[in-house]
Amino acid sequence: MTEQAPETIAEAYVLAKWGVIRASDGASIPDDEGNRDWREYLAWCAEGNVADPIPVVIPDPQIAEDAATKATATAKISADVGLTPAEAVALFGDSGTP
Repeated sequence: MTEQAPETIAEAYVLAKWGVIRASDGASIPDDEGNRDWREYLAWCAEGNVADPIPVVIPDPQIAEDAATKATATAKISADVGLTPAEAVALFGDSGTP
């Protein structure tokens, strides 16, 4: 019986503000020449490979609107009862109401 070599999976990286993320295990690799993983990443790039770009997160406008509505309600209620917004949240929770 002939033994087959294990299948190799091509490595992939995703750019981050501080370095890269290795896709195979999610390791955060800082852009530090003293870091072995960073040097391996640079060698991978030297072979002609290119890391995936930093993912762009597009915020959901509804979430932003809900947060603004909650903040406005908390500020109004806290002003009505003479509390700071932080005190209102501590008393009533993040809904701003008892």
